[in-house]
Amino acid sequence: MLKINIVNKFESFQAFLGLALIRDPAPTDVSSLPRTTVRETDRRLLLLALVVLTAVASLRSQTAPVSSSRIGENQRLYQTGLSLVRRGHIDEAIIAFKTALQSTPQDKVLLDATGAAYSVKGDLNEARSYFLASLKVDPEFEPAKFNLAITLFGLRRYEESKKRFKSLNSHTAHSLAVTNLFLGMIAEKQAECVTAVTLLHKAGPLLDQYPDSLLSFASCQLQLGDRPAALQALAHIDRAPGVSAAQYEQAGDLYARLGQNQRALADLNRSRSDKTKSVDIEKKRAEFLERAGRLEEAQELLEKLTELHATEDLLLDLARVAKDRGDIAVAMKSLRRASEIEPDREDSYLEFSTICSDNGNNALALETAEIGLSHVPNSYRLTVQKGAVLEKLGRLKDAEAALRSSVRLQKDNSIALLSLAVVLAHEGKIDEAEQILTTSIQKFPNNYYMYYFQGKLLLQFGNHSLSNEDLRKLALRSLEQSIKLNPNYADAYYQLSEVYLVTSPKLAEQTLKKCLQLDPKYIPAQYSLARLYLRTGRKAEGKTLLDRLKTQQLSEDQQQQKRLLIVAAQH
Repeated sequence: MLKINIVNKFESFQAFLGLALIRDPAPTDVSSLPRTTVRETDRRLLLLALVVLTAVASLRSQTAPVSSSRIGENQRLYQTGLSLVRRGHIDEAIIAFKTALQSTPQDKVLLDATGAAYSVKGDLNEARSYFLASLKVDPEFEPAKFNLAITLFGLRRYEESKKRFKSLNSHTAHSLAVTNLFLGMIAEKQAECVTAVTLLHKAGPLLDQYPDSLLSFASCQLQLGDRPAALQALAHIDRAPGVSAAQYEQAGDLYARLGQNQRALADLNRSRSDKTKSVDIEKKRAEFLERAGRLEEAQELLEKLTELHATEDLLLDLARVAKDRGDIAVAMKSLRRASEIEPDREDSYLEFSTICSDNGNNALALETAEIGLSHVPNSYRLTVQKGAVLEKLGRLKDAEAALRSSVRLQKDNSIALLSLAVVLAHEGKIDEAEQILTTSIQKFPNNYYMYYFQGKLLLQFGNHSLSNEDLRKLALRSLEQSIKLNPNYADAYYQLSEVYLVTSPKLAEQTLKKCLQLDPKYIPAQYSLARLYLRTGRKAEGKTLLDRLKTQQLSEDQQQQKRLLIVAAQH
């Protein structure tokens, strides 16, 4: 949830009033303030002076007769409070304002000034009570109405804040711009992005002056699909005054969602300091490094984090990054630690088993899945994993039993049904596999993989009651639907090329090229395309592709051998 900071709040009020800054005859000596807070404190306190000064003219107008000496004393206390505010002594300023209120408790100006001081202090609930008291005296007192609307926004009481902003009577260009700014941010909080973008546009140049409004605008433009507008808004944040660490972090999140991983990382780094290196920030930084492809740095950071604060989530993140880097030893070690920390959580067992299976150690993969099931006996994912590993080990009947069991564990069982169809096909139970796929597609009509496997099943095994031409038509229909649902799955194009090879070599070539465009290292597609080139008289192209393929395959075989040796070395 985005928060507007105090500086923005009073700068907005300054814009609303259109006032020039009134300075003391002797400038405030900020050198005595702590160096880390001079800039923010000085700005927001001087801006507070603008708020409380708006009602100076009304100070003499009381609801009950007051002596001239009392009026003079109240003015002195008011000015003393204002001076204390400018020097950063908020508590003492509040005492001065409250002392004046003792003799004139119904003074709307002093009530508003006290509320403003509490707001700068950060006590928004107390500020709200004073603004309400001021408005009880004069329901049309515009400074208190405006301050209350802003305070309600800070308290995240967005519906109340919206009503207060809409009740404002001022219609100057400044007041309308600021009102639209806040109403736009409220609309973004309430997920009304079309309204938010319209209102924030109406705020005009004011939009670009505040990080929170820019973040709201960028977030909504991203949700509405206007990525250039979102990026443009984020670019303005660097030029906005007083950007906080939290706002840079939010900007980094938006950049990451836009795929701008390097910029996301840069903004996240700007939100960090030696005092703000929280686990959450550092974990997010590792995520952005991973997205940017800087896996070695991501792994190094996650290793440091797990040394200081080992949780299962951090260890799973480390295992994933290490696996992607090919550092299987670190991945396996991390997963073992994760399972020790939370033995009743399935994720570490599942990931460990998957890594073992991917690297050819199916016996250990099965053992891990079974250990996991001993801790989480009704785990759908682990039961499916057990069935998949049993299938790889050639234990088809055991795999079928495990997968039939997994089907009953949850309603969203599409993976289990698909896996069961695969095993049945390998067992030679083609009709039963086809029936499960047909029923599953009716249940999950948007599952591209079911259509893909149905097409593949028809091509590889076929139905003896159908002619070859009918089989190709059915396979073609299934594969085309799979591609329609997921146009980025390379193997669907490869299977489709198998349909076209008999009847249309040109279409086969097109689909093979599309497959290789999505996955340039897809070996079966390269072989098929090379053979197609040779068959159609393009010998040079075919030979070049085959030569390149041999080099690539040798490299991959060597890499696979290296992975297997790494796994073996751990036992």
